[in-house]
Amino acid sequence: MDTTSASRRDWLKAVGAGALTLLSAPALAADDLKAKARKNIKLGIMSQVYGGLPIEEAARRIAADGFSSVVCDYSFADARFDPLAPDWKVADRILKALDRQGVHIAGLMGYYNVIDPDVTRRKYGEAKMNALMTYGKRLGTPLVAVGTGTFNAQSEWGEAPENGTEPAFVKARDALASLAHAAEKVGAVVTIEAYWRSVICSIDRAERLFHEVDSPALKLVMDPCNFYRREDLPKMQPILNEMFHRLGDRIAIAHAKDVRASASGTDLPAAGLGVLDYPLFLRLLAGLDRPMDLMVEHLQLPDVTRASSFVRAQFDRI
Repeated sequence: MDTTSASRRDWLKAVGAGALTLLSAPALAADDLKAKARKNIKLGIMSQVYGGLPIEEAARRIAADGFSSVVCDYSFADARFDPLAPDWKVADRILKALDRQGVHIAGLMGYYNVIDPDVTRRKYGEAKMNALMTYGKRLGTPLVAVGTGTFNAQSEWGEAPENGTEPAFVKARDALASLAHAAEKVGAVVTIEAYWRSVICSIDRAERLFHEVDSPALKLVMDPCNFYRREDLPKMQPILNEMFHRLGDRIAIAHAKDVRASASGTDLPAAGLGVLDYPLFLRLLAGLDRPMDLMVEHLQLPDVTRASSFVRAQFDRI
């Protein structure tokens, strides 16, 4: 037997096996992430999309459209719950209608401008937020979402020159810290939604906020589109990776919409109408390896099928 030829055959087999392992590793990793995504990521939607319908019809449509959860504002054509004047019969009616369709409450909408220059309006929003936190468990979830504030008196999501200053950060931080400490007392969780036009406008500021307000009751709504300024869009992948690397442990819930350049900076249309790298976004969400509600937003009822079908199709591209 030619030992040189035998050795060469053994060597080629070993190299071939090693190459096969290297080639299959990404596929195995992708398959693992797909499995985790399908196991852990549940698609939901904002209840306002169906708010013009009676609650029973809305609940049926939500389930029929394939959603397992809602972020709820408790406002439908025939049933509206006001947390500042609670009618628990109305709340129970909404909860039972959703429950019968297998739809759970993933979060509550407590959005208001936490540093609103209009003090009366700010106090009203704060009172509503505190009521939602107090009643959250009875309303189906401890998670209550809020923005991070702006000095723009016309829009709680509008820009203001002061937003990027240190005093603005301190004021927003203190307001959110107060909410988080109130949430701790009642078993609620404040989930903040950062946005580049608001005070918490960047990964740096979000990370700093979580460092300075070290509360288990302060978490993040992961909405990656909100972090991108127009000039950031060419750096989509590294910025998205950085978001999850630095903020991933704080994520409590996620949003599914899109982002694209506009004359004013960026637009935030419904999913599939922009440039967000959805396969990477879903890979990173799956990599958290924990249950996560992903809420489709920024759309109207006629666009639900298109937008939700787009998001579902991205799971096959992980």
